[in-house]
Amino acid sequence: MFSWLIATSMQLRGLIIGLAAAVVIFGALSIREMPLDVFPEFSAPVVEIQTEALGLSAEEVESLVTLNIEELLSGVPWVTSMRSESIMGLSSIKLTFERGTDLMKARQMISERLTLAYALPNISQPPNVLQPISTTNRFMMVGVSSDTIEETQLSILAKWVIEPRLLSVKGVSKVAVWGLRPRELQVRIDPDRLRDAKLVQTDIFEAAGNSLWVTPLSFLRGSSPGTGGFIDNHNQRLGVHHKMPIFTPEDMAKVAVAPQHLLMTGKKMTLGDVANVTYGHAPLIGDALLNNGKGLMFVIDKLPSANTVEVTKAIDSALADLKLGLPGVEINSSIFRLSSYIDESMANLAKATIIGSILMAVVLGLLLFSWRATVISLITIPVAVVVAVSIMHLAGATLNTMLIAGLFVALGIVIGDAILDVDRIMKQASEDATEGLQTTSANVIYHAVLKTKNITIFAVLAVALAVTPMFFLGGAVGAFLKPLASVYLLAILASFLVGIILTPALGVFLLKRSGSSATTSPLLSVSQAGYHKLLQGALRTPFVPVAVGAGAIIIGLALWPLAGHSLLPSFKEQNVIVDWSTAPGTSLKETSRIVSRVSDELRALPGVAEVNAHVGRAMRGDQIVGVNDSQIWVKIAATANYDKTIGSIQEVIKGYPGVDTGVHMFLRNTIGKVITGEDAPLVVRIFGQDRDVLREQAERVQQTLKGIDDIEQVRIVGQKTEPQVSVRVNLDAAAAANVKPGDIRRAASTIFSGINVGFLFEDQKLFDVTVWGSSDIRNSISDLEDVLIEKSDRHYVRLGDVASVSVDSTPVVINHESISPYIDVAAGIAGTNLKGVSAKVQQALREMEFPLEYHPKVLGEFAERQGVEQRVTSLVLAALIGIFLLMQACFHSWRLATIGFTVIPAAAAGGMAAVMIVGGGAVTLGSIVGLLALIGIAARYSILLISGYQQSQLAGSAMENTVAITSDTFASIFKTSTVMIAALLPLALLGKIAGLEIIQPSALVIIGGVVTSSLYVLLSVPACYLIFASDVEKESELNLEFIDQALKEDFRLVMEREQLQKEARLNAAHT
Repeated sequence: MFSWLIATSMQLRGLIIGLAAAVVIFGALSIREMPLDVFPEFSAPVVEIQTEALGLSAEEVESLVTLNIEELLSGVPWVTSMRSESIMGLSSIKLTFERGTDLMKARQMISERLTLAYALPNISQPPNVLQPISTTNRFMMVGVSSDTIEETQLSILAKWVIEPRLLSVKGVSKVAVWGLRPRELQVRIDPDRLRDAKLVQTDIFEAAGNSLWVTPLSFLRGSSPGTGGFIDNHNQRLGVHHKMPIFTPEDMAKVAVAPQHLLMTGKKMTLGDVANVTYGHAPLIGDALLNNGKGLMFVIDKLPSANTVEVTKAIDSALADLKLGLPGVEINSSIFRLSSYIDESMANLAKATIIGSILMAVVLGLLLFSWRATVISLITIPVAVVVAVSIMHLAGATLNTMLIAGLFVALGIVIGDAILDVDRIMKQASEDATEGLQTTSANVIYHAVLKTKNITIFAVLAVALAVTPMFFLGGAVGAFLKPLASVYLLAILASFLVGIILTPALGVFLLKRSGSSATTSPLLSVSQAGYHKLLQGALRTPFVPVAVGAGAIIIGLALWPLAGHSLLPSFKEQNVIVDWSTAPGTSLKETSRIVSRVSDELRALPGVAEVNAHVGRAMRGDQIVGVNDSQIWVKIAATANYDKTIGSIQEVIKGYPGVDTGVHMFLRNTIGKVITGEDAPLVVRIFGQDRDVLREQAERVQQTLKGIDDIEQVRIVGQKTEPQVSVRVNLDAAAAANVKPGDIRRAASTIFSGINVGFLFEDQKLFDVTVWGSSDIRNSISDLEDVLIEKSDRHYVRLGDVASVSVDSTPVVINHESISPYIDVAAGIAGTNLKGVSAKVQQALREMEFPLEYHPKVLGEFAERQGVEQRVTSLVLAALIGIFLLMQACFHSWRLATIGFTVIPAAAAGGMAAVMIVGGGAVTLGSIVGLLALIGIAARYSILLISGYQQSQLAGSAMENTVAITSDTFASIFKTSTVMIAALLPLALLGKIAGLEIIQPSALVIIGGVVTSSLYVLLSVPACYLIFASDVEKESELNLEFIDQALKEDFRLVMEREQLQKEARLNAAHT
């Protein structure tokens, strides 16, 4: 098959070159159209259900809402985990589905179960299934403020103008607004005034609710508004339309209150006589602090696989359009823009690519010393890359960091293919010209490429085996690495096919007369001469290079346990997030005051460009927190000293003792949550039923962790308590007063929480109408005790007379996993030795005793990395065994396979040395990827050299033959390694800047491994061969089963001719 492809490509060279040009053009257009994102969509399908229950405590939300919905959702197909959080006023349940599950089907299954939610207690809004979001969720944050527009009016614009416009942008999933103050028409009652008028709360509900077209109170007539109907006459039908007369508080104040006893006395009364009717807003669940003061913050999430850059541009366009119709409104879209990081990353990658391409072209030209050969290599390399990216685009992939990393990692193999093919052609043409053989360029190219590909097919298979573990890792890490492994493998296969199809066509087109004019590179000649002398000296005492190589391998591999281990790198983002949590129970106003103060301090730091914050949560937001929690977003100036500014921020945060804080980057934190399920490097999760016992065990674990070196910021997540006011009804006193416990709760709820009695429709906008207590009677515990409870005889009893009011504690958040309560103890780790610290944690937990049915579980980055390491170890071991067996099949010798296999640990040793010397001493995801890539490169080198030994039939001593063959192979390995290092050098030297956080460690590892594997192959392998395998039977026909039967004889003749030429040159050298 190979021979047919080579021959056909040379015959149809014009067509092949034209098709290659078309592929490049198509690929370039495809790359331009690929969605841009930071990372691939590697998270498992997740569906979140949020249920708002404003006014309920966390315990009430758990018992009345969360547990009921969890029971409804139990048994949903394909669910792998169900976790819930219950906080004051909100229930959040997240269901994670098996990978590969159709998200639309998953949402449909959940929606079907939630049709039974009508049976839930009528104390919350209906469950809301949130729209699906991408792995990185929020991608843009926009601030809206005004000095001339009142806050509630600005909220109306936000809810009914800005938010719908943003949601209409293609690719936007949801918009959460912090600081929203939706306008309500409020009927504020005072129990004393009602008592004086001999009215009860129900009278107000009936008056306000029945005055509206629609009310949610099912006990009122307004719950069934009816239709206008129509009037029929002889020739006409007229529809009847009732116009709503109520638009303002003044209109509502005119509504009559007409209980039966007033009607009997003839007394008339309106809502305005017994209540204050005014505009207001519901109690806030969060707020926003913008760089220039109060305002609204829009947090925008995007749909999975949406093009981040294009969606951002569309948002900017929508905001520009909105700005024209919003005079006096300031819109700040620079608070957080994920596209800014992408733009910076792409600019850095482009710079590294341009510099690397120039260096590669220069070094390639110096080594090949032929512009024709250089042009062929410079054409085939990008063609292979473009083909790989085009296939990924057709498969629906996004252009992201992992895909780009895969391309750069594959670059070494692609460069090697291009150089080996051209080098073999040039060498064959030069030899024929030297010997005076009259052969056509097509014949030279045909046999050179055919022979090369029969050797490199094993190298390609070895490379494929090297990256195979990435496809079987499973979980979030496997999905995270899959695009990298896929494009890497595609690039290798594309490079192999390009070498068979395009290289021969270009060779015939460009190398027609190259044989007669070929000139050896001076740089290569000097290097080869120096190496020849070095090799001769080394092989006089072959045990020395073998011992040196073995020692280098042992030392390099011994560095692995000494290195720090951190699965995720640090991303150079311009936005720093400061998590800020005041004491539980702190009011929204006080939290906002403290956050505003610290924001001012941060804003004054050198290098800080902008500071914004959101406090509490928002409807449909991604923060499931109370009003005492907030996030401060600090934007670092592009010209600032990055590390120094981060240090200054941390110093400011340390100046506020007693506040739970954390400083982190958005991307690392987000990716960490997806990969590990947690946002801390180390999490100990404790399961059990009783919350008090859970809290005790969590405190024990917390103290244990604090005693371990290198552990910092140990905190208990969830199950913190905050003060609450508890009302306990005295049944005897209530019975004596003729009131029921439910009546007491409902009466107090109306005063302190309010009740929605209907809706107003105005200019295509919907506003709630609520009945609520006056603001001056709901500010203290005494006000609660003084609430008047209605009796059936329209008399009142004081709440404090029938119930006790006290302050006790309640959980801030209640967590469930598969309906089982748990509590987390989270910790940070100083430095990068995550593995060593985590081992101490596990040992400490084993030494602790837990009550029956209570047990800990280690989660976080370490747990995930440990699981990844276990899977990687087994899979890499299987891949290494496969590569070893592949070498044995190639060489038909166990000894040669063993010698060739030792190149792999030599390459890994060089990679580890690079990590320790210049890589900061930490093994990260990029380092692991680089090590896997080195397996293929090392296997390729060993196959290339040992295949030369096997095919050799030189009539000299073993020493002379080994030197001659190794010196002949030196050129290919030296060219490949030098050009590969030149291409990757800019990536390594530019440092860990935006876009290179994963690629830069990979480049360092590959460069280090290429250096050591090249030295090992060129010095230690010849010595090993001379000592252990020089007597292995040589094969004159290498793997002829891969060549078409009709061309076997022709190939044998070519090999015999080459053998005669080599013997003649060797005899001449001896003479």
